[in-house]
Amino acid sequence: MAPRVSVVIPVHNGMPFLPEALESVLRDKPDDVEVIVRENGSTDGTLEWLRARSSDDFTLVVSDRLVSAAENWTAACEAATAPYVKLLCADDYVTEGGLGRQLAAAIENPDAVLVGSPRRVVDESGRVIMARRGLSRLGGPISGKRAQKKAAFSGANPFGEPSSVLFRADALKASLPFGDDFPYVTDLQMYVRVLEHGSFLGLRSVDAAFRLHNASWSQSIGSNQLRDFQGWARSLETSGVVVSNAFHRATTGLRFRTSFLARTVVSWLARTRGRATRP
Repeated sequence: MAPRVSVVIPVHNGMPFLPEALESVLRDKPDDVEVIVRENGSTDGTLEWLRARSSDDFTLVVSDRLVSAAENWTAACEAATAPYVKLLCADDYVTEGGLGRQLAAAIENPDAVLVGSPRRVVDESGRVIMARRGLSRLGGPISGKRAQKKAAFSGANPFGEPSSVLFRADALKASLPFGDDFPYVTDLQMYVRVLEHGSFLGLRSVDAAFRLHNASWSQSIGSNQLRDFQGWARSLETSGVVVSNAFHRATTGLRFRTSFLARTVVSWLARTRGRATRP
């Protein structure tokens, strides 16, 4: 049976969370799901574990050299063969039935090039920090232009991390590669490019989990993250992808700083809870 959805998992030093990420896809995997893991120069036993675990359940692709995260994400997505693609980071996971719900919604809404769901936020031990986060005012079908504008002026990533979304493959591949000019918004940059090709569909179900831990990319809270959001938003205006008015220009800086503060609080909470659960 030809796959209807490809789940691609780009990984570099993915232990100890990779097994849970992979198992979350394989536990109720139907025949029409293709799973591809692209290993990128790990030194923590990831490759050895994958080779020992490798089976007919997934395809293992090993990079011949260490590349950037953006390059690894791009190569993983290029390997997908199905009409829909989910990019699952190795420290996150999909919730039970989440992949099927997003795929069914995408098939029922063929104009949607990006389907998103709220996500659960967990810490290193799997403890739930936030049971539901994301997609504020982004429920239901939304035009690509409106969704792009929401992304540009919210001061955060309103769609969530890659585990939270499902791409229509033709729109995703037409928008590759992932960029690394603004590393903290690599995923958001791609969402906005994909939305040039169609609409966004926001679901109510919590279909994925995002893990905050000391080594995670999004845990690196600092001035660089705020600067990336601001620089990327300015680049969208300069290129004409979005057009702002006086109100947006006057309030964008405040929204960015407010969202930055909220992320800092969530990050601090994750670290505090993580320390509390360690022996």
